[in-house]
Amino acid sequence: MNKKFNCRLLSCMMTLVLCFVTVPDSATRAATTLTDNKTGTEDGYDYELWKDTGTTSMSLTGGGTFSCEWSNINNALFRKGKKFDSTKTYKELGNISIDFACDYNPNGNSYLCVYGWTKSPLVEYYIVESWGTWRPPGATSKGQVTIDGGTYDIYETTRVNQPSIEGNTTFEQYWSVRTTKRNSGTISVSKHFAAWESMGMKMGKMYETALNVEGYQSSGKANVYKNNINIGGSSSESDTQPTTQSPTQATTSKIVDPDTSGCYFHSTFENGSDNWSSRGSAKVSDSSDSAFAGSKSLSVTGRTDAWNGAAYSLDSSVFQPGNTYSFGTMVRQNSGSAQDMVLSLQYDDASGKTQYVNVAKANAASGTWTKLENTAYTIPSGATNMLLYVETPENLIDFNIDEAFGGVKGTSISSGSSQSTTSAQQPTTGSATVYGDANCDGKVDISDVVAVRRSLIDSTTFKLKAQGEINADVHETGNGVNAQDAVTIQQKILGLI
Repeated sequence: MNKKFNCRLLSCMMTLVLCFVTVPDSATRAATTLTDNKTGTEDGYDYELWKDTGTTSMSLTGGGTFSCEWSNINNALFRKGKKFDSTKTYKELGNISIDFACDYNPNGNSYLCVYGWTKSPLVEYYIVESWGTWRPPGATSKGQVTIDGGTYDIYETTRVNQPSIEGNTTFEQYWSVRTTKRNSGTISVSKHFAAWESMGMKMGKMYETALNVEGYQSSGKANVYKNNINIGGSSSESDTQPTTQSPTQATTSKIVDPDTSGCYFHSTFENGSDNWSSRGSAKVSDSSDSAFAGSKSLSVTGRTDAWNGAAYSLDSSVFQPGNTYSFGTMVRQNSGSAQDMVLSLQYDDASGKTQYVNVAKANAASGTWTKLENTAYTIPSGATNMLLYVETPENLIDFNIDEAFGGVKGTSISSGSSQSTTSAQQPTTGSATVYGDANCDGKVDISDVVAVRRSLIDSTTFKLKAQGEINADVHETGNGVNAQDAVTIQQKILGLI
């Protein structure tokens, strides 16, 4: 072996040694994977996996980054950020911001957000950048703020005797929810805190700030490949008072008109899922295999539990707690035998506890379309976070739904479409005139406006009863009902006259 060859060999060996020496530790170590509840630190970031039930996995990939998956869960949170000792306010800590980027793939209810707590007062807070099938928190916005080039709705909700960092107790939740979704960018956390305090939502001593992926009765996965939290110093941007807009109108005074068939929503699935989503591990997609009307329906497959199914989030500004509505859908299953099927409502009550109630139930014969409908269902008072869904009580069969709707009391599925039968089904009130009561049910509400409008749009297929014509002629012209009568009845409902 000559000297020249020995020199080359030594040079190669030294190069290999240097390569091993200079490779960062984060590139050589294997990611730590968690499957159960655990807290800890990695590279100066505090992490936590928390769940109550279900299957979860969280891989710690260095710095603030992590990936996660979940299925069959009730509630699960995956987060990385900073935990504090609850001795300083956010102003005393200095400016807080997070630069983030995430591949976010929820299948059902989920949030991608900044999450944390304060003490004295005890507050749980969310800055929501993206979400799954339901936009939280199902309350009335206190106003809006523009931060980091986006508009956020501000909410405050109360949790009564619920789990917290201080045990089961009552505390406030503060929310900033972006009006359009995003999966990357800068979140000026301190500016949200300042906006909340400008609306009277007091922040306490900081306990935690973290980038969080949360799932609720859903499945999904996410890869947070950028999560840089910056704390300290001052920023002219963070010191600037955010400009807030006027609060939105309260849901109790907001009236949304149904369509001419009495529906607030009517899902035909001819052009997709029509905002219906999977619940649990189920998979939903529009399908041409079978249809009650048109050419498509919504297929529900891959259910691993009886509560898995297809779900639709109800807008509380449209479907107001304490009021009565009609809900229904056509269902079809091919199990080979008759099966019970249920249309249910999930909601949070006034104490924050999640409730589940049946809206309609039917025994569906195999291979045929069956009506699943309740034409007079009263939404429980105080309900929030409402989710309408189709499930089965016991089995895991695949099924299809079509012509799903929510509408005014009395609306029903008929001949392949949703049609109002309010006037035909409601009792009359005799010969006494009740001005505005167009459908003769003894009261004046939005369903009377719908009845008048339908009679004006197409009098050949929908006519008011004789007493209804008299009641609806509020201007007593003697020439029948007109558009001005409809306007006046609506003004009466709104309390404008």
